[in-house]
Amino acid sequence: MLAFTRLTSILLFVLSLSFLVSALPTSESKALATRHASNDLLDLIVKLHADVEAHVKVILAVDVALELVTKIGLLIADINACATAVLAIGANIDIDASVKADIGVKVAAIISVIVKLCIDLVAKFGIFVVGALLVQIDLCLKVLISNLGVCVDGLVAVIAEIVVNIGVSVLASVKFDLCIKVLGFVGVNV
Repeated sequence: MLAFTRLTSILLFVLSLSFLVSALPTSESKALATRHASNDLLDLIVKLHADVEAHVKVILAVDVALELVTKIGLLIADINACATAVLAIGANIDIDASVKADIGVKVAAIISVIVKLCIDLVAKFGIFVVGALLVQIDLCLKVLISNLGVCVDGLVAVIAEIVVNIGVSVLASVKFDLCIKVLGFVGVNV
């Protein structure tokens, strides 16, 4: 009988703890409700990164300047489509700091790949041939970064911090003036 009493008291204690846990107040935060937007945003950026990598491989294989214009037009169209989709997600969404850092790394990687592409194109075709194309690429990157800044507060600063590792002088040498201004490097001496 003593064992039955001990077993019963332990079970009642566990049952009372479960009642206590279920009676605790819930968080007032709606963090779980807003995390889906961060996943959508991250998926968009990951898809854009893969698309940019594919476009860069195709563009680097081009030998004719006229074909280069059409291939870069496809790259610009994908970047603009992603920028529009980013803006459609909404303004000032609340995302986790780790997701914000991951998005910043992906966007900085996209910028890095495009800068390397532009340097290779200038070396291959010359600045007079690809100058107008560089301006178009710069403009679409500016729109993407601006839309990311509208969508997530503080993301432009994260991207700027990561892009500093690329080097401001490299961006300036490729004439990405608009990109530099958006990232806040206006006062940096290049």
